Amino acid sequence: MSSRREIREATVQFLYCNDLESGAPADQAADAFWELLLESDFSKLTKASVKSVLHLNQGRQKRYVKLVEQAPALEALITADPDAKKLGRALAAIVKSENKWQSLIDSLARIFKPQVEEIQSDLTDGLNQLYLLNNTLTEQRILWNTQLADYPQLKKKAESVSASINALQRVSDRINMVKNPTLFPERSDVAHLISTAEKMQNMRISVDQKVDLVINNKEKIDKTIKAVVENYVPERIDPVDRAILRLGIAEILFDQEIPAPVSINEAIEMSQKFGSTDSSKFINGILDKIAKTKS
Repeated sequence: MSSRREIREATVQFLYCNDLESGAPADQAADAFWELLLESDFSKLTKASVKSVLHLNQGRQKRYVKLVEQAPALEALITADPDAKKLGRALAAIVKSENKWQSLIDSLARIFKPQVEEIQSDLTDGLNQLYLLNNTLTEQRILWNTQLADYPQLKKKAESVSASINALQRVSDRINMVKNPTLFPERSDVAHLISTAEKMQNMRISVDQKVDLVINNKEKIDKTIKAVVENYVPERIDPVDRAILRLGIAEILFDQEIPAPVSINEAIEMSQKFGSTDSSKFINGILDKIAKTKS
């Protein structure tokens, strides 16, 4: 769980960046901002996911080899039955996708460098391709089992191949857990992925709420500043100080959960960390006046 300090600092960063973009709609700026802000967490999550996928594939490998070895003999039997063409196409599609899967896994294993802090874009792309292929394979296996039921004369002969296909699907189900770990909170084997994913998700939700609080009340916030600061023009205040001020005022005026003294103290701390030499005194004076006026 992100701390309140982390959430407030991220909010100020967003408001600062949004001002630099001349107040671009927050929803348009959000994705790029979050990609940059959560780069470290995203990198950890991606590398942990790749590591999990490669580990799962070790158990998958024998099943894949068995399927590839058994498929040609079954394909020959299916081809000999003129009414079973669609079943042959279903099996051929699965084998083709399985071969593509193996190529993707080999590529991921080759480019995966866990000791490198920055995430490689081709690693992310490869993982996403694997997730898409996993969905495709799931659909193809369902189709295979559905169509096989229409050919009772081939069902017994296809038992070994079907067993391999269904075993591979069980691995696919676990790959899906790696892709969407928060959907499987009871599974301890993806707990480390859940923790990182939840932190990223909760951070974004919390910051978005604060950003919305400021942006939706921006006009009233600036009028409140103008009532306290003589000849106030937003552009005359340093962008960082302006972001800290707007957040502090939004909390004082519209957030009933945070006491005004807490908002003021945390705004001062942020101004000391991110602002100029006189920022903390300037921000303290304005927020203190506004808090007293409200009370």
